[in-house]
Amino acid sequence: MPGERDAENLRVALMSYDDRELRIRKFYLEEQSTIIRCTCFQSGEPVLQALRQERCFDVLVLSSQLEDMDSLTFLEKLNRLPSHPPLLLQGDGWADDITAAHLQPGSRFYGVGHDHLRDLLRGLLGVPGRNSMQIERFCTHLYELWKLPQPDTNCEYLTLAVQIACSADGKLALRKEILQGVAEQYHITVAAVDSGLRRLVEGLETRHPVEWEHFKVENGLTGLKVTTGRLVYSLQQTVLRRGIIVREQR
Repeated sequence: MPGERDAENLRVALMSYDDRELRIRKFYLEEQSTIIRCTCFQSGEPVLQALRQERCFDVLVLSSQLEDMDSLTFLEKLNRLPSHPPLLLQGDGWADDITAAHLQPGSRFYGVGHDHLRDLLRGLLGVPGRNSMQIERFCTHLYELWKLPQPDTNCEYLTLAVQIACSADGKLALRKEILQGVAEQYHITVAAVDSGLRRLVEGLETRHPVEWEHFKVENGLTGLKVTTGRLVYSLQQTVLRRGIIVREQR
């Protein structure tokens, strides 16, 4: 599908005053993983300004001081934003009491540890919430291709259903585990979730946009009645088949 890679990439902001360090990290990360796309910053304010305007990065990486502010100042300013992507702190200088105060649960700040590039790579691919974030971006991109106006409650139900379906190694039961999970999150009934997803499908089948028909062909749904279950499980398999999420090593 056109533009599909943009929906699947992990957009990383690499931050350090050291231009050489940034270039080495960018080269290594993008060479090791086809989904990682890095943008380098030697100053913190351009990153903060970008985050105030739009959701432009999926992960931030801070490994040293910055040209326009020290690392603690950047952490304090980042904390003042209404929301921000996860921040990975790499290196050995993050253990002092002042910095540790910013690393409490819920802060979305995570220490990677040592300064090895392979540690950073593992940290990026294992960022808490990364899989859900990638699934959300993929689904949002798909809804745009299907010409579904956003925001849309039924699309939100579908995105969460796919996230739940992808959260387990085996196949989850549609109503008892997947739709029930969506219903509990939105404080509605399973029947209401199912009805909303069926209306979404009916709208697509009535308008049959080109990308919807492509999706059906790709998932063997052409000529079949697209039920709620077939839609959710097809999206789950699409996510897994394209490597949009990273399975945890057990």
